[in-house]
Amino acid sequence: MRFHFPDQCSREQAEPGRKNLLTKTVEANVTPNNSSRSFIETGEQHHGCRTPRTLSCLHSFCEPCLELLLDKQKGTVTCPECRAVSDLQGCVRNAKASFFINSLLDLFRSKTTKQTVCSLCPAFGKSAVPASSRCLDCADFLCASCAQGHCLSKLTLGHGVVSLQEYVAGCYDEEARSKQERHCQSHQEPLRFYCNTCSSPICRDCRMLEHFSHQVLSLTQATTARRPQLEELIGSLDGNMRSLSQHEQEVDSAIQQLKEAESTITDQLSGHISVILEQLFAQRDAVCKDLSIFIEQQEQKYLSIKKDLCDHINSAQNTKDFSSQVMEKGKDYEILDLEETIQGQIERLQKVSIPDIERKTPLLMITEDKDMSSGIFQLIFDTHTDSQESSTVSDVSIKQESQTSAPVTAETRPQTAMTLQAQPPQAEQHTVCPSPTFIFLRSFDTDDDESSNHENITGISLCPSRDIVIADNSNFKIKRIMRNGQTRETINTDDRGWNDIQPFNVAVCDECIFFTSGSRLYKIPADEDDDIVQVCNLRGSHNEYCIAAYGDKYIAVSESTSCSLSLYDPRGILVDRVKPDDYEGKFVYLAVNSWEEFVVCDTLKKCIIILNRGGEILNICSSADSFSFHPRSICVDKWNNIYAIEGKRIMQFSRRGDFVQQLLSFSGYTPKLIAADDHGHLITVDKKGNIRIYRSQL
Repeated sequence: MRFHFPDQCSREQAEPGRKNLLTKTVEANVTPNNSSRSFIETGEQHHGCRTPRTLSCLHSFCEPCLELLLDKQKGTVTCPECRAVSDLQGCVRNAKASFFINSLLDLFRSKTTKQTVCSLCPAFGKSAVPASSRCLDCADFLCASCAQGHCLSKLTLGHGVVSLQEYVAGCYDEEARSKQERHCQSHQEPLRFYCNTCSSPICRDCRMLEHFSHQVLSLTQATTARRPQLEELIGSLDGNMRSLSQHEQEVDSAIQQLKEAESTITDQLSGHISVILEQLFAQRDAVCKDLSIFIEQQEQKYLSIKKDLCDHINSAQNTKDFSSQVMEKGKDYEILDLEETIQGQIERLQKVSIPDIERKTPLLMITEDKDMSSGIFQLIFDTHTDSQESSTVSDVSIKQESQTSAPVTAETRPQTAMTLQAQPPQAEQHTVCPSPTFIFLRSFDTDDDESSNHENITGISLCPSRDIVIADNSNFKIKRIMRNGQTRETINTDDRGWNDIQPFNVAVCDECIFFTSGSRLYKIPADEDDDIVQVCNLRGSHNEYCIAAYGDKYIAVSESTSCSLSLYDPRGILVDRVKPDDYEGKFVYLAVNSWEEFVVCDTLKKCIIILNRGGEILNICSSADSFSFHPRSICVDKWNNIYAIEGKRIMQFSRRGDFVQQLLSFSGYTPKLIAADDHGHLITVDKKGNIRIYRSQL
């Protein structure tokens, strides 16, 4: 229970304009923070209302309330007013008893009793009579008769007897407070002395008994000695408050400065963005104008060619119709007469030169450049056409990753891999595999709001239809994604009537999707809608197996620390096993090139191994560009070039495993898996399912 003093200012007072003592004390002293709220609450029925105790923060509470606030484990009380912590060592009685608050309570209760009766009449055996006066010295309520006798008695002649009405109105609060005495709880004597040794007020009996040998002063002497120091200490609060007020102003100034900085930066951003937008729109308009001119010119060329072709077709059709009429209805001499003319016309028509159609497709390149004014949009014109690609190649979200190194020729690139056994066939010595560069085409996300977990893409493969197949390990899903970013099909692998199937790696063989889950190989047949068939159990008991397809012939399974590859046909029958002799490592990602050579990533030895079908190690590459590297996902393109992901880089190697170049590097994108198709495209995907497509330029 908090202690509150009721406001007496509304009562009529005997002296106009004078505040009663109780109100002034509440406002000036009782509340340490000078709050407008009063601090003491009436609670005559509360058991602890007469035992207020003051915490170290100078807020006072009754003992029962302190018991509720006491943290028994720590032995502390947290003040509900200011949140200051006072250490009471586990007992609320260790808090100082507030004599000051008790005195104010006594004064308050003496003025708020509902029916005040004479304190002396019952002692004389009389019935209770309403009191009309109050003795400030005896603290007794007196009726009119007792008040008269009290003033005539020799013992009480000098006592201050005042009107009860004026006393309740607060006219004598100061006099009442000056005559209040606190009595010793042990001896019921007034507290008139102060023990310096124990730092506590004592009575006369205490002084003669347990405090006899202590240093004792009168209360007046002790107060006189301590008052200057205490007043000086209280006065020091003025400087402290000024300092706090100054700091408060500094905080307000800092907040204002933050708001001004926010406003300034917002205006700067808006202005800068407006300038950039103007530049971008200007560049857009320029590119659109160039594109429109190019389209119009190309269209005119095509229309001109089409007109010539139509004229030739009409001429040929007319020649055929006329010649057929002559042959059908003409007489012999007429046919012979027109033979030479018809033959000449047909020969002229057959010698007509059909112009080549220069089929140029415009592509938009967006280069990331810090200087927007230099132009980030560029039109390029590709002579290669592809019906499936052209529908999405003009996506405005195209970005180009900066290429960190130029293509390196076979004569100048460093020989960083060591050839161990086999030599390339004679036919290959005369075959030069091209080293393409790549341009960025488009990117898109494959995540959806229906997924309950964050995406974790652990497998990627490509369908003959050019769809991209990915495995989402966390959400038990396999997705078929079109090159324009749309999802063609989502296959859920959970809730199959047995344990949930958690797909790890995928490969497409014989138009069927194969994937691994645990130590099992599964298949999704092309002719059965959303059905999953367990093909076989894999060798070993690993949790993760990577797979790759060799055309429509078989699925190659990488067997981790066994350092071997098992080959299964589409029916799940083991057709062969590839294992190098005396090799230890950890086979993870793999790919198969058109020479039926296996490119395997060894994550334990941090290298790339090239094996033939007989298990011979053709090459081991353990470094790139004179630096060691940690390859992860790998793939091969249609020219049998090898591509490996290492951190935020994509490295290119020749078919034999020789380092060629650092093909691509990234800043805000971390590729996890990589795949290549037979059309010169390179596809990467990160853990969250963001797919990027690149196109080769020879």
